[in-house]
Amino acid sequence: MSFSRRQFLQASGLAVCLGSLSSSVRAGSVSDRKLPIPPLLESRNGQPLFVTLQKVHWAFDGTQKTEVWGINGSMPGPTIKVKSGDDVKLIYSNRLNEPVSMTVSGLLVPGTQIGGAARMMSPGAYWSPVLPIRQKAATCWYHANTPFKMAPHVYNGLVGMWIVEDEESKSLPLPKHYGVNDFPIILQDKRLDNFGTPQYDKEAATEGFYGDTLLVNGCEDPYIEVSRGWIRLRLVNASNARRYELSANDGRSLYLIASDQGLLTSPVELKSIPMAPGERREILIDLSEGEEVTITAGQSAGFMDRLRGIFEPSNLLRNTNVLTIKPTGLMSLVTDKVPQQLVVDDTQITTSIQPRTIQLQNSPPGINNARWELSRIDLVGKQNGWERWLVTVETPQPFHIEGARF
Repeated sequence: MSFSRRQFLQASGLAVCLGSLSSSVRAGSVSDRKLPIPPLLESRNGQPLFVTLQKVHWAFDGTQKTEVWGINGSMPGPTIKVKSGDDVKLIYSNRLNEPVSMTVSGLLVPGTQIGGAARMMSPGAYWSPVLPIRQKAATCWYHANTPFKMAPHVYNGLVGMWIVEDEESKSLPLPKHYGVNDFPIILQDKRLDNFGTPQYDKEAATEGFYGDTLLVNGCEDPYIEVSRGWIRLRLVNASNARRYELSANDGRSLYLIASDQGLLTSPVELKSIPMAPGERREILIDLSEGEEVTITAGQSAGFMDRLRGIFEPSNLLRNTNVLTIKPTGLMSLVTDKVPQQLVVDDTQITTSIQPRTIQLQNSPPGINNARWELSRIDLVGKQNGWERWLVTVETPQPFHIEGARF
């Protein structure tokens, strides 16, 4: 039997691909990269917080550094921690080569101060808002909100976690030692080329861009070592379009203690937790007993899926491991229990509830048949009033309201 030169090259190329696939499957089966913990940036004694948007060099695979966008030299940006009651001064600096606007999702502050499209920063520009923090504890996130470029700007790396703390949350028996038993977990899926550089397809992004590599704080399949006991994960889905279903690989329970709006009244025991883009969740995991556990985000691509991905783009993740948690030390003779009560819901509806219908449309994109326009106000509500919104969509997508509790 004889081979033509073309057949030989095709067979050789396929063999190389199969070999690399086998190696990557083996390499991805054991977590050997420690979870990067973004630096903690805290507001103290009225001192301003500097937030610099800039290009940084980052190694998604731990070895090959590539140029991406970041904040204060980090990708994702530092975790900003503020206290309820403080007036926090930010000093944004745009050292990138294109205009950017930023916002903080989850903060209950006036729109003129939170940022967004009305506060575009040209290259080299500064913006210094003062944010009055007057809300209960919550896990928020700050990110690019540039008109018509929010998706690629967040994908490029302009994202970070923002934590609001109050006296009530400080008094609760919850893990709160940052980077020790209280961890920021920012999820993003990216598509990396052979040099580890993120690729973004603008055409595909019109329907929502999906990567094939799941990154946690800019790292694929990381691990952490923790002392035995309870740990707290603050989760942010900063992906462009991907929805995750998080669970423990050994079936243990996850205790949901907070959502986008802050702490729940009491923990909710769950086996899996869904997360749409932009959503935040806080969970507790009991590591008092047993061996290591891996938090996963569903089924990863199989061997044949990965093989097909060589010849055509795939939306499947190569590896769906979010985080492997390795407990250290002796098992405790006394196991702490999750608190039964967290916070009291003191919400009181004292006025009549006004109904409102919100329809999110794709073709053309808009809300209630109107395309976004900065100079136009579409909805007017009564201050201190209550409304019930019925939100409908044409295709699945997340939805939230900036600067309001809902």
